[in-house]
Amino acid sequence: MDKYLDQITNYFIMVPLWPFTLLGFIIAIAIFVEIINRRRRADAVEYYDTTFRTELAGLYPVPTHWPEDLSAHLRTRLPVMREAFEILKIFIPQKQLRDYNLAWNKFYDFCRMNGAIDEKQADTTTPSEAEHDAKQAFHQLVTDLLAYTDQFKR
Repeated sequence: MDKYLDQITNYFIMVPLWPFTLLGFIIAIAIFVEIINRRRRADAVEYYDTTFRTELAGLYPVPTHWPEDLSAHLRTRLPVMREAFEILKIFIPQKQLRDYNLAWNKFYDFCRMNGAIDEKQADTTTPSEAEHDAKQAFHQLVTDLLAYTDQFKR
């Protein structure tokens, strides 16, 4: 056993130390970059959640101040929410990116169409039922968008 320890000791005495120093430096840089990326991701998630909850206050999660014209109400808010969407998009895993984009497109289309329902459904529902359906659809679309930040909060 002493023979093996002597061989190992002699190896470290004879070998130059610069490769180990370089490896340690590379590992330190990798850890530093990981810490920065985690901070950026946490900031993006916080900005996304805060933006959506602030811009949709009174509409989500409980519709307390539902406007007459949702499209006009959201017209000024959509660019800010789009910016938050784009910032978080960088951190969404590739396998979820398609679904994330589809969720935004559905939300954006709903907001631009003012939550309109198709004409077949409009003939069979009363205005209050149509508004209730629009509120439910809006709530589901926003919930789907906010679900993408849950994976980062764990």
